[in-house]
Amino acid sequence: MALSPHVFCDNCGAANREQAQFCRACGRPLHLPDTPTHSSTPTGLLTAQAMLKQRYLILGQAGRGGFGAVYKASDLEFGNRLVAIKEMSQSSLNSKELEEALASFKHEAMLLAGLTHPNLPRIYDQFMEGGRSYLVMDFIDGETLEDRLQRLNGAKLPIEKVLDIALQLCGVLEYLHTRQPAIIFRDLKPANIMLTSTGHLYLIDFGIARNFTPGKEKDTTALGSYGYAPPEQYGKSQTTTRADIYSLGATLHQLLTGEDPSETPFQFSQLHLQDERLAPLTTLVMSMVSVDVSKRPADIAQVRQQLQAVTMQYTLGQTLPRMTLNGTSQMPAPIPLAPLPPKVDATTPSPMAVYQTPPMVPKTPTGKRAPRRTGPPQVFPQANMLYVCMGHFTRITSLAWSPDGKYLASASYDKTVQIWDAANGKHLLTYKKHTERINSVCWSPDSQMVASASDDHTVRLWQPLTGQTEHVFDKHSGAVKTVAWSPDGQSLASAGQDTQVLIWQAREAAHDVSVTYQEHTASVNTLGWSPDGHLIASAGDDNCVRIWEPGRVQQKRSFLSSLFFPAPSQRVLRGYSGNVLALAWSPNNRYLATASSDYHVRIDGAHSGYSLTHVKIDSSTLKNTLAWSPSGEHLAIGGNDKLVHLWNIAAKKETYSYHGHSGYIQSVVWSPDGSRIASAGVDRTIQVWQAR
Repeated sequence: MALSPHVFCDNCGAANREQAQFCRACGRPLHLPDTPTHSSTPTGLLTAQAMLKQRYLILGQAGRGGFGAVYKASDLEFGNRLVAIKEMSQSSLNSKELEEALASFKHEAMLLAGLTHPNLPRIYDQFMEGGRSYLVMDFIDGETLEDRLQRLNGAKLPIEKVLDIALQLCGVLEYLHTRQPAIIFRDLKPANIMLTSTGHLYLIDFGIARNFTPGKEKDTTALGSYGYAPPEQYGKSQTTTRADIYSLGATLHQLLTGEDPSETPFQFSQLHLQDERLAPLTTLVMSMVSVDVSKRPADIAQVRQQLQAVTMQYTLGQTLPRMTLNGTSQMPAPIPLAPLPPKVDATTPSPMAVYQTPPMVPKTPTGKRAPRRTGPPQVFPQANMLYVCMGHFTRITSLAWSPDGKYLASASYDKTVQIWDAANGKHLLTYKKHTERINSVCWSPDSQMVASASDDHTVRLWQPLTGQTEHVFDKHSGAVKTVAWSPDGQSLASAGQDTQVLIWQAREAAHDVSVTYQEHTASVNTLGWSPDGHLIASAGDDNCVRIWEPGRVQQKRSFLSSLFFPAPSQRVLRGYSGNVLALAWSPNNRYLATASSDYHVRIDGAHSGYSLTHVKIDSSTLKNTLAWSPSGEHLAIGGNDKLVHLWNIAAKKETYSYHGHSGYIQSVVWSPDGSRIASAGVDRTIQVWQAR
């Protein structure tokens, strides 16, 4: 929740501007904070440093009203995570009002508790204390879209920003509408849209959301925000998911024109956007705000597809064929993205090139074709997207940018590694010599060789432009999960399910093993050489990170010795309550960033001389990959929220989130000059975009 003050309605609990006299959701008069009430337990009285449930430390008030208050608080039992606590008095209303308010309060809690989406706040707790009900949810550090518009004082948001907001709203509405049963939000408006400083938005206030019930003639209660709610939401019929399409259209109309729909309900002036590339947007928005339900787009997925097409046309300069929607000529969805014509000048890429390799389905050991995903990958165009590479038919597990900046390598569960031109994304080569899925890929420091590690128990060394295999390293007895080249280019370190890290000669013909590190007690998922080449950090399913010197590795010790007594030549980072999934050294050699299945990202001092008190980045979703910018200023973090977050290390805050993917992020890498980022994962796409 934001710190900007709000007044909450006694009747429905909706947030209103501080100066409002009547609720914009239900129209009832508001009990302003200075209005006397008969409450014996008024709300909004908790002060900073007050404690709730012996767990939540109140930091300040974020909103207030006769219905209740919202506080910013710290969750002392969860790493001092910031939370918002919504408070409702149990005694300030008469019995009927109390019953209705409690029902609305519990309805919001139960509805949100079962939902998980990057654009929705999460519910963490619900309890009663001192005659009041409390709801604990995400604290959203930002402002409402309504406040943003007021701050602009009549100026309009850039079209790129409007399209970005629209696409994010489509994503969360599509998630709600595809639940079983469908959830209709019914109160989409700028006041219920929170924007963070990174451009990420949250849909808030589920007080009047409802489930769709087939066969029901009309809604039980007529609620909605005047001007944003469609006619059917006022008791004429049962609202369907098309009600939210109307509200989204009304919001977009306001963003594009500056006209407040509450001043002229159900009447929208014709849009006049000067740029001809936005003509389809005009048609789409006007169809969305049609009073006749049948003339609106059939579902929010159709709206999203049209908006993606407009985004493609406007921000990326693509010219696309047209389609017909409800009898009107419209731009179609650009996703799946079609490949560019074969004769493309690789030296002059288009504003966003999209490359695909020919379809490839590998054979199983029995000679039958392995099952492949049906349907092309889905991409959400972003203004800073440079190009998208498509060619893998299942999840991409690892990306590597060649040190000279010329090439990208991508590894996949489809048992292939693809090589791409980093200047424009053009496909160059497919390496098909592994017999099982590939988990990790890396370049030699001179950019001349690639090493790939696989579940087939091998690491293969091969030439990236010819595909010629130079060596097959088969000294592991289990799946190889990770491989890394030493900074001097002389050695490779590989590890996996057999719990050992092997260091072997990369350049000598024999490729002999020079070091066998056996301190781990479970599968090793990730490892990395320090930038100066003196240390290796390795981690995995034994819930710790081991930092050690390859030249001082001792012989195998007992299990208890390895567990409780680190070898003199190593340092062990503990405190993880889950498997360590990824690690990355800072470019200055001092710090180590790690991501683990306990939903935390940590930054620790990697040497005893740099005993940085570890920084924890809390997350509600699993983080799978980490990458430092070459300058060390930012850490890129990707995970199961389908976003890539850029975290400013000095400021200790997120500065940008990239949301072009439709699946979990498995790998993220920076270009050597730090100007671009490549990200990939479950959606089978490699997206290269400008770092901000």
